Amino acid sequence: MKSIIELNDIEAREFLLKEKSYVNFDLPTYFSFQNLLNLIDKQLTGKKLSDYRSINPRDFDDINYFILNNKDGKYAWRPFQLINPAIYVSLVHCITERENWELIKRKFCDYQINDKIECQSLPVISESEEKTDKESQIFTWWQLIEQKSISLSLDYHYMLQTDITDCYGSIYTHSISWAIHGKPEAKKKENRTKNSLIGVAIDNHLQDMSYGQTNGIPQGSTLMDFIAEIVLGYVDELLTLKIVELGILDYKILRYRDDYRIFTNNPFEAEQITKALSEILSDMGLKLNAGKTEASDNVIKSSLKPDKRYWIANRRIAENKQKWLIQLFLLSEQFPNSGTLDTQMKDFLEVLIKSEKEDSNIESLISLVTEIAYRNPRVVPTSIMILSLLIKKIKAKDNKKQILKRIHSKFQQIPNSTFLKIWLQRLTIKIDTSIIYDEPICKLLSDNEIQLWNIDWLDEKFKNKIKRTPIIIQSKVKTLRAVVTTKEIDTMTTKNAYNYE
Repeated sequence: MKSIIELNDIEAREFLLKEKSYVNFDLPTYFSFQNLLNLIDKQLTGKKLSDYRSINPRDFDDINYFILNNKDGKYAWRPFQLINPAIYVSLVHCITERENWELIKRKFCDYQINDKIECQSLPVISESEEKTDKESQIFTWWQLIEQKSISLSLDYHYMLQTDITDCYGSIYTHSISWAIHGKPEAKKKENRTKNSLIGVAIDNHLQDMSYGQTNGIPQGSTLMDFIAEIVLGYVDELLTLKIVELGILDYKILRYRDDYRIFTNNPFEAEQITKALSEILSDMGLKLNAGKTEASDNVIKSSLKPDKRYWIANRRIAENKQKWLIQLFLLSEQFPNSGTLDTQMKDFLEVLIKSEKEDSNIESLISLVTEIAYRNPRVVPTSIMILSLLIKKIKAKDNKKQILKRIHSKFQQIPNSTFLKIWLQRLTIKIDTSIIYDEPICKLLSDNEIQLWNIDWLDEKFKNKIKRTPIIIQSKVKTLRAVVTTKEIDTMTTKNAYNYE
């Protein structure tokens, strides 16, 4: 695998225009954005999006489509966004213009000049046909963060961990220009609206999709992960200068997105570095999460996430599926929405697919899986697949429908849960068509005329081309089976490689 900044401009454009880069969270396989991205890419090649604008997109507050994802089954939630595809492709084109791309790559050389601060979260591209880009990114975490942290216990006695509060939602869009062009240059009056500067162009695209707002960037795409890395790389560069001023020499910092691991042999120096980081972030409109800042003199123990430590210590070989799911339910209570739970639910799914054993307690298994999904939205796609396999084991069609209605009724109690409903629709669509979903993205299955994004600001010809390009592949909907197939599972989910030795 290789990092995105190892690509040339043509390769980078191709990578960022893949639908798996456009939306990097799991959706059912009948969603496909590739034809739409290709259409817009062809339309904008050699032209600017402004050539097709009839009015300013900043006049509208529904340019992007929000997919709300509940975080805890209660009131906490995170918004994923399907970026307006016209603005998305235009932004990719701007970033990957040869001159702009070479500038951005040079800036990353500046960000990474200090080998004592390692960033391991740049988007990566798999060079193997057997491993997806997403699997490669997960492997990067396991190999270069967790394993590297353990190995650093030979050199350092102390580790401080922290992260940034609501990083994507708090990024100040003007700071992207500071990161690329330098703050003094970017803040010059004549440069603030100079669209020929790539930092300004990125800022303008972000404001175009956000009602003119300058706080926050969308979550849910590899492109936005990369833009966040531009800002965080700049923070790394500024932190290097601060540490030099402090005269600290013996340290190592590992960063994965907005998570920091600071290694020293002196607790006071770790605190000094953290204070310096906090001051830099404050100037950028960001702040450290006090609740997740903790220090330890046990580097190996702290290198493993608490959910993984718990599972290693408490996992027992289960005698049956019900006891296994009970173990997973207890894990989810201790560590909601954790990576270990996600991995173990996928393991359970794999075993269930291969199992030929008759289960007499199907309803109990369904209840346990539903409860785990209810409290842990991260595992919803896997849970829906498990539920489809379990419901298949129920013989009577009326009983299947009754179970589905009970599952649907329980999930209806969760607020801000568009993502859950997308997947719940996949579960129910071939068994009980009487279950109705109100979300526009769910209605698309029966009405291709629905528009997820506001495109009223585009000229009629371009607008109509977008309208005529569906994102639901109806042939796939028609051939769906009630049970999620192995092919769907292979397409939609990837195994969290970092949990496997």
